[in-house]
Amino acid sequence: MKYIFKPLAVLMIGVALFSCNKREIIPAPTPKVDLKNHFYGKINGTAVELTQNVNGYTGASGVDLIINANALDSAIYHSIFSSSNSSQQVNIAHGCIVFDANASERPSVQTFESFYQSGLNLSPLFNANGLNGFSFSFTDGAGKEWKSKTFGTANYTKMAIESDESGDYAKYKVEFETKVYNTHLDVVTQNYVTDSMTVTDAVYTGWYKR
Repeated sequence: MKYIFKPLAVLMIGVALFSCNKREIIPAPTPKVDLKNHFYGKINGTAVELTQNVNGYTGASGVDLIINANALDSAIYHSIFSSSNSSQQVNIAHGCIVFDANASERPSVQTFESFYQSGLNLSPLFNANGLNGFSFSFTDGAGKEWKSKTFGTANYTKMAIESDESGDYAKYKVEFETKVYNTHLDVVTQNYVTDSMTVTDAVYTGWYKR
């Protein structure tokens, strides 16, 4: 009987050695752009700070496409920082990027990058709704939206173009000061009234998605 079990023992050792030589192949991680949002500023002298992943705050990006039948088209990109737990939110807009919608649905990566990294656009002028420059809007705790007009200064201190499988991004940090306005109906006089607030020492970290 001992001569019968010797080949079996050798066979089992061989199987064990062969099993130990198997290697698990782990695919390389897919590169992903690290997107961050943060806002700090003084609204009429009161400090307001919104932080990503605190009280539900998350960032998003949007684009307004202006299609012209007889001229070139334009794109205005937005960075929105909001929460479902609070009515306070900020919206940064900066445009416009001129492109041909007949040739492409959006501005090309090269056009997108060239616009946001050009010297003039790193210190943009304020313009209503970001149509031809920079704009800022703030929604307060009561849900009132306050929008900048043409007064103010803005300066991008950081700007980088990065891409991953989900798209192309302009990641930035911008410092600015401005005035924001809210027009509403006075229930007593039944006249429309425009109020204003100052925005000082504002710093926003965000991103635009092409």
